[in-house]
Amino acid sequence: MRLPFSRPRPVHDTVVTAVTPLTSAMVRITLTGPTLPALAFEQPTQWAKLTVADPAGAPVSRAYTVRHHRPGPGEADFDVVLHGRGPFARWAAAARPGEPVRIAGPRGRLRTPEGAGHLLLVADESAQPAALALLAALPRGFPVLALLETGLPQDTLPCRTAADAAVHWLPRAGTGHRKGELLLESVRDAALPPGRGAAWVAGEAGAVTGIRRHLLGERGFEREGVRAKGYWKAGEADHRGGAEQ
Repeated sequence: MRLPFSRPRPVHDTVVTAVTPLTSAMVRITLTGPTLPALAFEQPTQWAKLTVADPAGAPVSRAYTVRHHRPGPGEADFDVVLHGRGPFARWAAAARPGEPVRIAGPRGRLRTPEGAGHLLLVADESAQPAALALLAALPRGFPVLALLETGLPQDTLPCRTAADAAVHWLPRAGTGHRKGELLLESVRDAALPPGRGAAWVAGEAGAVTGIRRHLLGERGFEREGVRAKGYWKAGEADHRGGAEQ
């Protein structure tokens, strides 16, 4: 399975038009701008760099998945997790309609090996916008196992897909697990279909590294078939993340 990709990196000046709570720890920021109809959004996991001003007026930038793009009204949605001390999370928690936001991008690409017969999709809250967008874009009937970690049982999100998807929500509340530990445990326990598979893994950097190591070393996944990305890192207020592993 291969999805098309291009690398346009234009800049769009937008304003916030809505802030919608999605879960106990996530809000949707809806942006509108005169050039957004031309936003070249071609892949479900593409991201854009959002830049806002902090309370002192200094620019603050962070990369987020383009969750939805509506060219007609010139709108785009970005889902932001309010889980840390990072400056962008603080901005999003207090964001109001009318505030200016600059969008640069989108960027990013999705590569899966030719001939993969099934997909393992693993994500914590920070990566759920990308994971759910990817699920929505998969071909009808494509076998998928999705393991999605949340904080609370009620923090699940709508999942729309034509794929043959088994979606498991994994709430941490009451388990004593730190973020990412449930994902690693669940991947180790997962029953995967036979044959050549692909994996898309994203979330806390330490957990992602452990899951990738397990898939390559104990599950026999091919290196080019595992896309792994640390979106954030425990103990770091504004982790920028490295290249996909």
